[in-house]
Amino acid sequence: MLVQFTMPLHRIDLAKARRAAGWARMACVAGALAAAGDPVMAQSLKQAGVNIFNVIYGVVGVIGAIACLLTLLNWVTGNWLGRDDPKKIFFQALLGTALAFGIVAIIQFVKDMVGGSASGISNL
Repeated sequence: MLVQFTMPLHRIDLAKARRAAGWARMACVAGALAAAGDPVMAQSLKQAGVNIFNVIYGVVGVIGAIACLLTLLNWVTGNWLGRDDPKKIFFQALLGTALAFGIVAIIQFVKDMVGGSASGISNL
């Protein structure tokens, strides 16, 4: 029974299969581009961008909270993380989290100003 399944596989021309796969990929890309011209698809792409930024905010928040909590525990319980000053490490974690939030917020602001449907400052 296994021979019945493996015999047709020997007759497949790999060059033709690769060519067919290439054409299928090109058709998928062309279909995606055609669908992106549709207003509904464009709106869903915009919503996907908003969702991605929400995920980035969440990841930055979780990583920053974990870093700040660990460094605060290190400061309170007696510097088990290393030789550096525990207060310095804690404040560096706070500053790093604040900078990460600031960078994401700046990118979000620029994205909204450039790609928004309203004009300029009225989006604020």
